[in-house]
Amino acid sequence: MKQDILLSTAGLGIIFYSPFAVAGIREGEDYFSASFANPAEVAAHAMRGDIATFCTGSGGDFRLIAYDGRLEDDAFRAAEFKIRLCLEAQGGVVCFRDLYDLMAWVQECPASQKVTLADGFYRVTVYSSVPESGIIGDDQTIYLHFERTDRMPTLKWDGVPQLC
Repeated sequence: MKQDILLSTAGLGIIFYSPFAVAGIREGEDYFSASFANPAEVAAHAMRGDIATFCTGSGGDFRLIAYDGRLEDDAFRAAEFKIRLCLEAQGGVVCFRDLYDLMAWVQECPASQKVTLADGFYRVTVYSSVPESGIIGDDQTIYLHFERTDRMPTLKWDGVPQLC
């Protein structure tokens, strides 16, 4: 699997999840204020792998490259920013959204923001660098490597996972 997602964000972060993980969020609900505004709540989601998230440091236009298989070692080593996350995938789909979508939730994820991924647990290596313009979020490429694991990877986050 190697899929590109073009994602414009107003918020300072990106979320990704399988639809089962957000099934309890009501249409129009402000889930952000209720359950995602406190850094400890965000860390809990990140460690559970239900709604994976990371802070980009800026809104903007991002090209997400989601892939599995072998980690691209040279690109990973050269990247300025690197974090590890986890995700439980169910239903063969993973959605990528602007963090601020959680403020007025719309259940349907646009088709252009979905990738196919086999069900299971994943360690997700996220990495990027400042774009040529020197401005975070200015057509910035972010790589997400999905590595299948036998069980949910154990992570420790005390707050919001910071990529940039």
